[in-house]
Amino acid sequence: MVVAATVAAAAVAAAVLVVAAAEAGVETVGPRIFRYNLKARVLCGLLALCLWINPALAQSTTDTSSQTPIGPRIAIVIGNQDYMNVGDLSNARKDAQDIAALLREFNFKVYDGYDLEKREFEELLRTAVLNIPDSANVLFYYAGHGIQIGRRNYLLPVDAKFESIYDVPLATMTLDRVIDTLSARSSAHVAILDSCRDNPFSDIRLAADLDANLFETRTGFDVFRTPLNSLVAYSTSPGAVASDGASGQNSPYTAAVLETARNSPFENIQALFPVIREQVHSSTDGQQIPWESSTLVKPFYLAQSQAEPAVETPRETTSRSLDLTRQFDKNVPLSQLLEQALGTDIDSVQLVERPEQGVIAIGGGQQSGAINYTPEISDIRAVDIITSDVEDTFTVEVVTTGQQRQRVDVSLKLNMNPCDLEAGDALDLNGVGVFRLPNEINITKGLEACRAAVAANPDNARFRYQLGRVQQAAGQLSDAYANISAAAQAGHIRAKFALAVFLDSERIDRDVTGIPLDPQMALELLEQGTSEQDPYAMHRLGKKLLREGKTQEAKQRGFELLERSVELGHTFSMNELGLYFLREDSEHYIPERGMRYLRASELRKDIYGYNNLAYVALNGLGGNPVDNDKALEYFLAAAEGGHPTAPASVARMILRGQLPGRTKSEALDWYDASLARGDAWGGANGAYIILDREVSGKGQADAALRAAKASLLADAEASGQARDQLNGLPAVAQDRALQMALNELGQNVAVDGQVGPATKKALEDVAIAHGVPISAAALNDPKERLILAARVYWAINPVRFDLF
Repeated sequence: MVVAATVAAAAVAAAVLVVAAAEAGVETVGPRIFRYNLKARVLCGLLALCLWINPALAQSTTDTSSQTPIGPRIAIVIGNQDYMNVGDLSNARKDAQDIAALLREFNFKVYDGYDLEKREFEELLRTAVLNIPDSANVLFYYAGHGIQIGRRNYLLPVDAKFESIYDVPLATMTLDRVIDTLSARSSAHVAILDSCRDNPFSDIRLAADLDANLFETRTGFDVFRTPLNSLVAYSTSPGAVASDGASGQNSPYTAAVLETARNSPFENIQALFPVIREQVHSSTDGQQIPWESSTLVKPFYLAQSQAEPAVETPRETTSRSLDLTRQFDKNVPLSQLLEQALGTDIDSVQLVERPEQGVIAIGGGQQSGAINYTPEISDIRAVDIITSDVEDTFTVEVVTTGQQRQRVDVSLKLNMNPCDLEAGDALDLNGVGVFRLPNEINITKGLEACRAAVAANPDNARFRYQLGRVQQAAGQLSDAYANISAAAQAGHIRAKFALAVFLDSERIDRDVTGIPLDPQMALELLEQGTSEQDPYAMHRLGKKLLREGKTQEAKQRGFELLERSVELGHTFSMNELGLYFLREDSEHYIPERGMRYLRASELRKDIYGYNNLAYVALNGLGGNPVDNDKALEYFLAAAEGGHPTAPASVARMILRGQLPGRTKSEALDWYDASLARGDAWGGANGAYIILDREVSGKGQADAALRAAKASLLADAEASGQARDQLNGLPAVAQDRALQMALNELGQNVAVDGQVGPATKKALEDVAIAHGVPISAAALNDPKERLILAARVYWAINPVRFDLF
């Protein structure tokens, strides 16, 4: 199974997107899979050429004067042949390899994978989409098993199997979702599908939609709505079977594609398919008729030629070597650096030897001497990085002012910006691939790195977003909101999602922060992010529609968005759908279906999946057996990863006697851990066991302090219980709790339950220092004084609502 991205591409500008954190960076595993070997390099690059075309193509006499200017061109090529659970195919790998080789000859940047399992299929797609530059033409080729379920078409990874009727989204890739994702990120898109060779699951019925209707699997593909400016080419007509061809040869369809493309590389691709159709019909004795569905509104060329500009004959060539160092970025301009090193201006550049790991684009507009290096973006966790340096070599021939020709061997070293290392986000369409999950952010290092990055690059939207991300983790919500707003306004896609969360979260004190509540704007931002294929926006919008949609159509759209996010590997959506189908009092209680989603989340080591499976084991949900040991194991894994409510769940297990030998003091510690993470039940329940005299050494003031903090948190039921607890406590306990709180906040006051001028002055000072408004009653009423102190506590230690 290859997830290799090798290259020879037209001009590639920059790159960014998708799905999920998984395991991009594994060394070679066995004979079947080649994956990114990151040993000393974490980010590898591929290359694209803008100036030169394949020599064979240069001999063509086809008139290309009507062609549009060359732009970046990306190809994703997949050949699945050796299946684990169903019959193998004869030629899918060879078909894909030959297509990939042809597209490289045509200077496409090719991402090819062979015998891909489900998660590897997701990974290759994410990597490719992350690297689709603006205005790119994209070609997707798939050879392998494909089936139709209901009216939808599905591509089958080599590990596809259906142990449950609900395994469709977890075992397949939905064709129209793949097409929509690629077309949304490209200027024009062509999909070539040689995949209807037979139906390996012809005797089963599967559920694939929200209402769990069962559909038979069918041979062949159904025609579906093609996105704007896209062409989908099928190897055979709807519902029919395509021939695999003689073993070791190409299939009839791919053979016709290869021959026609080589014979007419400069023709608009729409003109090639009638020729392909005629050849396939003839070679199969009329048994197979290819089919296309197109909404292309502009030409799409497999190859493009360029006339070499006329220049004066330069003097004799000289040679030299240069070492260049730049900051890693999506696009690294090298012209000025090269000119400085050479000590002269460059009139023109030709690429002599391609980089092994980078993307070189030469020329552009009127700047024939322009040269840019574009690394490949690949999602990888910062904590897994050994070294962040990227090194590459290439050779160019430059003609400098005065017609001096020089051959220059370049050794290029790119250094990752510390802000990207400390605060990059997962599946960030505008990021550089390196990411940290919210619970992995080192706040001190992140603030230092990203403040420096923004100071040096104030117009860089990525650095603005990443600084806002760290500030949010640090509780500097007003500053975070300002930077994330600026990044969103500048077009940063993930910042739009983050801004939407700020605008509609219930866990922000808007009087203190000044951040507005604007659910309508939040919804508009999520729609924008979804249209730009951000899986985080898809998840949040899908969850909202599925939970709150007023119509069946709205709920269906929510389900569709969550399913699409699942196919990109987003674990949040797996958990949401898992819980949706596990709600016993609902019309959609399908426990087997819910468990399939939760198990998929667990496989990706997601803390929310751990927490959900802990509840399953604890309560015997979905017909599963009660298992306290397994529940504790899952809760501890979730708590260790930063889950906000998992510690309180451990406390409850102790109090219920489900963990023999544990004490109520330990339970209080676990409740306190959850309260510190913003869980109101951690405070309310902690206050309850203290008031019930179950924890030695703790009294009413300790309970009052926890209840006051919990009363300000978002959970209405828990915060209401905490307020009731406060109302039932005497003033002296509330005053003593106030003094305890002030000492927590750094004020040195006596804890004696006697509130005098010194205590009031300390409260007033700390509230003013942290921008917390003081009401008229706040300094004179015991309960209001304590709540004011609790509000200051949350102003200093804001809830990490990115973890809820």
